[in-house]
Amino acid sequence: MIIARDAIHLIDVKNYEGDFYLEGDKLYAVKNGREYKNPITQLTRSATLFRQLLQYFKLNHIVHSSIVFINPEFTLYQAPMDQPIVLPTQTNRYLRDLNNTPSKLDHSHQQLAQKLLSLHQVKNPFSTLPKYDYEQLEKGMYCSRCNSLNTLIYKQYLVCSKCGNNERVDHAIQRHTEEFRTLFPERRITTRTISEWCNSDLDNKRITRVLNKNYAAKGTTSDNYYE
Repeated sequence: MIIARDAIHLIDVKNYEGDFYLEGDKLYAVKNGREYKNPITQLTRSATLFRQLLQYFKLNHIVHSSIVFINPEFTLYQAPMDQPIVLPTQTNRYLRDLNNTPSKLDHSHQQLAQKLLSLHQVKNPFSTLPKYDYEQLEKGMYCSRCNSLNTLIYKQYLVCSKCGNNERVDHAIQRHTEEFRTLFPERRITTRTISEWCNSDLDNKRITRVLNKNYAAKGTTSDNYYE
């Protein structure tokens, strides 16, 4: 969200890669025909709810919303011209237009920012998690696309045998580490625990390298962990 002098800009950034097309209110991947949630529908709903929030607090601001596809390897066929879509080839121009927007703010803009910050909720109050235990959960590296555990490591990639999705191993390790930290915040993150959680043929040196790159090492050499 960007608060400018004349309007509030809601920007939904997407990093989709590949060829896609819109058909009706559906978004599909050209390669495999997989259906995705229509980002235009999501953005419209978010913008509507945000305008209702402003009305509730009697804040009179114009709201502009946009979907920005930033990946240069993304193509959208049949893109409607009347929708707030910014394609990769338009991103630089879009940023220039934002930079040229008058940015002299007054007290009302500061009040708006403080009100929004005060309403921010880190934890979703409507989320409920089932009871679970570490020993009961199946370990392994699952596919980021179809969630299948039928994966294998080939060179630098985690390959899904079910849908064919490829993901760089280092990224997959970090993804599973974040999952472990979310599910078990009381457990320490170590090379050993992540190796056990991933339950694969990963080299411990590779896991350690990823942890050193993305987290802060704590403890002594013999009792090393990450935060």
